[in-house]
Amino acid sequence: MKVKIIYFLLFVLAIFLTGSFLPANGQPAASSQLKAISITVSGKILNDSTGKPVKNHSVFVNVSYIGYSKTVYTDTSGNYADTIHELPGLGDTVSVGAYDCHNILHHQSQPIQSYSIIINFFICESFNPQCRADFIAELDSSSATPNLYRFFDLSAGNPDHWVWNFGDGSSSTERNPVHVYAGSAHYQACLTITRDNLDTPCSDSSCIFIYSPKYYSIGGHVFAGDHPINNPESTGDTAVAYLYRLVNNHIIAFDTMAFTYLGYFSFPHLLPGDYIVKTALTNGSRNSRKYSPAYYIHETYWQQSQLLEISDTSIYNFDIYFKPVNDSLIGSGKISGKVQRHTQTSGAFELFRSEVLLLDSLKNLITYSLCDESGNFSFPNIPYGNYLLFVESTGRFSKYTHVSISNQEPVIDTLVLDIYDHNITGINEPGKHDDIDAGSPYPNPSAEAIGIHLTVHNPVDLSLTVYSLQSVPLLQSVSHYNPGSCLIRTDLSSLSPGMYILIIRSLKGDNVFNYKIIKY
Repeated sequence: MKVKIIYFLLFVLAIFLTGSFLPANGQPAASSQLKAISITVSGKILNDSTGKPVKNHSVFVNVSYIGYSKTVYTDTSGNYADTIHELPGLGDTVSVGAYDCHNILHHQSQPIQSYSIIINFFICESFNPQCRADFIAELDSSSATPNLYRFFDLSAGNPDHWVWNFGDGSSSTERNPVHVYAGSAHYQACLTITRDNLDTPCSDSSCIFIYSPKYYSIGGHVFAGDHPINNPESTGDTAVAYLYRLVNNHIIAFDTMAFTYLGYFSFPHLLPGDYIVKTALTNGSRNSRKYSPAYYIHETYWQQSQLLEISDTSIYNFDIYFKPVNDSLIGSGKISGKVQRHTQTSGAFELFRSEVLLLDSLKNLITYSLCDESGNFSFPNIPYGNYLLFVESTGRFSKYTHVSISNQEPVIDTLVLDIYDHNITGINEPGKHDDIDAGSPYPNPSAEAIGIHLTVHNPVDLSLTVYSLQSVPLLQSVSHYNPGSCLIRTDLSSLSPGMYILIIRSLKGDNVFNYKIIKY
């Protein structure tokens, strides 16, 4: 009797325990109720002879239970990785494989018992000296189309077929294709080359990672007097905005836009960097003779304009203020002439956007005249007196020219003004000296201070001078340096934003180091 009671209690307990793992309706939970998980499969492919990483090698990842299959590639360190999403749970098996130089598949399988699985391979590395895939991808930063990349084939072995996989589902069979990515993301672009010559056919593949950048926008109002043009009422004005980008201390024309509505300009799709914006009223504008062109915020000269720094956000309050000029000059004098350009680069630069500034003897702006395409300019009906003329053209260099008109010489019509595409102070780029080696100044541009690393071989006394582009010394210091490495730091806080020339000389007068620097 006791034995029967014990069996009965065990039977009841078994029913209870079984029921405790069932839902209320007594049915097993459906598989769809299991929480999906993600796992990461990673590892390293190494050369079995040298131990060095095998780069750009294909690795096959497979989970047969869910029908998952993907090919990934090793990076320059031989690493590969893949994340598998929507797995129904742990307990399935992941398989990873890679072919070696003999086309033998190395294969490993592991049960999925954790969220991270590491599988490494040691294989012989395939290398066909007759055929080697290689390429570069360059972002076209001068294009108005965001994320436009140019791909250049650098493969060896004279391939005759190219298959590109851009990593976003797109492909091409051109040798040097152009591709636009949809947005800012990471992509793995791969090139497979083949040569179908029957005597020595070959093929190879190579991959690189592309990190497409983010783009931003800038904008602002242009003020003529107290209000932006055409705001709050239309003044019949049309303005044009010129955008320049600072690249390696060179100013490059980037974009142009005309605008009328509420005096607002904008430039979309800009990469992070430093920019210069210049605005001007067009010739047909009602107030075009009342205001001179201006740089951000209210500067007449590009060297003194404040840089527009774009880093991680769009900015829409870059307001620019035109400078008023005298539009009612009355006199019997006339100054006219021609702007003459001097170039060191292969291509000539345009003149018709250049302004010839007419200034008084204290360099106060009186009015301006625009050059035509041949460089001709004219200031008619001006009073007798002493004047300064200066050619203002973004990224170009000029000097002040003194001119006097009087009863004895009321007209000067053969004036020649020089403008250069290079520094006109006679200063060269960084050089080398027997006693000193100098590095490049950094950061450049700089808002507060700039530093220069020196390596001194013999004791020396050096002077450091910062000049304006008109060769006026603004900052100066003299120090003694003993052999060794040191850092020269120059405080720029007292300077206005703009471009300057920094010169280091020995006390004997030798130029040791010359460089253009920018304060913003």
